[in-house]
Amino acid sequence: MSGLLRISNGIRWVLEKYAFATAWLLILLMCVTCFDVVARKFGLATTIGIPGLLTRFQELEWWIHTAIFSSWMGYGYVINAHPRVDSYTEALTFRRRAWLELIGCLLFAFPYLAIISFYSVDFVYQSWRIDEGSESAIGLAHRWIVKGIYALGLWLVLLAVVSMILRLVAFLFGRVPRADADIQIGHVELEV
Repeated sequence: MSGLLRISNGIRWVLEKYAFATAWLLILLMCVTCFDVVARKFGLATTIGIPGLLTRFQELEWWIHTAIFSSWMGYGYVINAHPRVDSYTEALTFRRRAWLELIGCLLFAFPYLAIISFYSVDFVYQSWRIDEGSESAIGLAHRWIVKGIYALGLWLVLLAVVSMILRLVAFLFGRVPRADADIQIGHVELEV
């Protein structure tokens, strides 16, 4: 069972490093958004004389939002930073919550993510093949890039679910202590 935990820890390490490596996108998003707001407020787009500049900046904003979300959603799952409805399970023992998590991962999360991750490859390929761009004539080209970033995010969430399944199996079937399994499920209180 320690092998399962090593694999799970390796997956978690990859997810964490990838998420942290993309944290600089928040600063880029802030700069792009600020420029867009200031340019619109003071009419800089017409002064600069670049047609479609603001349209491109608005599209770039949602591209960056997509990149941030996609980069962090897998890591967010393994550290239990995603929204949960725990009012039904908060009275259960940790072991029962772990069983519910395992059943949910095996019946719902893993199959769903496996299917959409698999088909996301063709989704990106088709966009690249036709060189899909913005609906706006003056928008950003190469939409396959942002679709690829989102598809990568789906694969990262699939890895996160695999990591959680490995931890749950080690805990439930291998009698690995809760602290060693480091399973983060259920209600979380953050210290501020």
